Amino acid sequence: DNVMTRMLGPSTIAGAELGLWKTLGTTANIYGLSLTSSDHGAFLIQLTTLIVPAAQGFMGVPIPTRIWSAIGLALGGVFVFTQDPNQMDCASLTGDLLCALAAIFYATYDLRLFKWGKLVPTDELITTKMVTQSLLSFGMLAVLGRDETLDFISQASYHDLELVGVVALWSGLAVNCLAPYLQVSGQQAVGPARAQILYASQPLWAAVMSFFLLGEQFGTQGYIGGSAFLGAMFLAATAEMPDPNCPEEACEV
Repeated sequence: DNVMTRMLGPSTIAGAELGLWKTLGTTANIYGLSLTSSDHGAFLIQLTTLIVPAAQGFMGVPIPTRIWSAIGLALGGVFVFTQDPNQMDCASLTGDLLCALAAIFYATYDLRLFKWGKLVPTDELITTKMVTQSLLSFGMLAVLGRDETLDFISQASYHDLELVGVVALWSGLAVNCLAPYLQVSGQQAVGPARAQILYASQPLWAAVMSFFLLGEQFGTQGYIGGSAFLGAMFLAATAEMPDPNCPEEACEV
């Protein structure tokens, strides 16, 4: 690892690693969302809020009891939420599992971003990450989706192409360009576990938008499970901070 870093430079190694984790997460997330409801996907992706502090704990960072309580509450809430009969026609176990896998990739990305953000200038880090994501995406498209893509383009209407263009621009400019720049500075200030408090608002926005745009509904189990999950997010995000006087290597990942 040190030899590779000296040969290619830290910015290249860091950007390539972050780009790989983000590409894996995005791929699993997209496939998962195609097989489940947007509400399920949004809530399961927020497992990052629990995975990040749990990973820090396994690496030696002191983790409060509240975090472990939040993990149990979240897992129970997610189970109840995914059993909501109102969404059984648009959700599947395979889709839910893929979204949970995406959460693991995204959590790894958050942790590694915190490390590399201290060592590599933000411009170099994010630029290399974006280039890596683009190369991996085009490579996967050429190998796995070439025929399907050509068929879609040949049969797509103007509205279809317009919709794909808008989604691609939003994903490229807002999600994968602007957001990472803001994330690097923000996580350096508060740490990866604290940053999850803002990320935890994603299911709320997704639920509101899917209600108005997609017509998706919650049943009683959905409300109960969702409330338990959000309660777990609150516990995880408001747990005590690590001892500020202990060495950085022991208290921050």
